[in-house]
Amino acid sequence: MALSEQIDKDFLQAFKTKNQGAVSTLRLLVAALKYERIKKMADLTDEDVIKVLKSEIKKRRESISEYDKGGRPELAAKEKEELVLLEKYLPAQMGEEEVKNKVQAVLKTIEDKDNVGKVMGKVMAELKGMADGALVKKIVEELLK
Repeated sequence: MALSEQIDKDFLQAFKTKNQGAVSTLRLLVAALKYERIKKMADLTDEDVIKVLKSEIKKRRESISEYDKGGRPELAAKEKEELVLLEKYLPAQMGEEEVKNKVQAVLKTIEDKDNVGKVMGKVMAELKGMADGALVKKIVEELLK
């Protein structure tokens, strides 16, 4: 089953069970997916859906950070619940050790190791959404020092 079909199915299930938190979160996700489908003018692949999911997750993380700074723990808690719901649709993320091994393998193939951007580009192309970008950046910077 395609990821977008699973999201639609879960949205309908949440709607039928009157799970308001899941309904509102999934409604926003479905709308973002429809917008992306219209923008692309084609059906979305699982990679496209993951890209939209990561964008929505990033928005939630930024909101949590801002709400915590602003002293609004109740709003931060709501965003955290949405974040947990959205993260369950992402593929399993690689652990720190796996990412470190992959980065080291990519570093062996690159001649210009001073350019963090080039290294990050190669590593992220290899990992294709299987690892968090912030974790990859941290590991790349550690290994290049």
